[in-house]
Amino acid sequence: MKPHSRVIIFSGVNFLTIPVPIISRQAFLAFQKAIIENGLEFIRTETPKDSIVLTRESPYPLQVTVNMLQGQVGQLLILTPQPKASQENGASLAEAAIRAFEEVWPAPNRQIIKADATIRNLYETTSAHAFQELWENRLGQQPKSLAAFGRPIRGGGLRFVMDPVPEDMPVSIEVKIESFLSDTSKIFVETQFIWPMQTNPGAPFNVRERLSQMDSYI
Repeated sequence: MKPHSRVIIFSGVNFLTIPVPIISRQAFLAFQKAIIENGLEFIRTETPKDSIVLTRESPYPLQVTVNMLQGQVGQLLILTPQPKASQENGASLAEAAIRAFEEVWPAPNRQIIKADATIRNLYETTSAHAFQELWENRLGQQPKSLAAFGRPIRGGGLRFVMDPVPEDMPVSIEVKIESFLSDTSKIFVETQFIWPMQTNPGAPFNVRERLSQMDSYI
């Protein structure tokens, strides 16, 4: 794998919060206004039951969703599918969305009860086929050992699930390293961080720090 060939193809961050953000017609209009005032514009707005969804395609693809979940829990979900922006710009977009959220639903004692983030990357391989690189070069396996499956292998990969290490990095981490089925000359890497600890009342979202932590790990 060629580390310097990294291309980010998806980035998303998700927060579950209390108290729940009450969604109404007035809140919907206020959130659109706050989003624009924080430098973001959207071409499509939707209001499914107990939700607000704002979507745009340019200059950078972005989707912001606010949900009222069961149990009086709120959700703020920020996705950059197929981002054209850098990781730095992605963090700035998320910060702008969070500022708008806090302006419309101010809660000095808000708590984040769970947070998670996902980043998906593509890398160029150093072999003719991504699975060949993983199976033969990385794992040291013989090609003939795959004959047990009874048919050619188009793709596959590895999955690692790691529990929190409180004294070092109190997050759960899952990493998938696979051949990219749409283009088997590339390796697909998905990294997910889950921060299971509930924050103190009034603690900030710290989205830039969270994404930076992930980026450093990747």
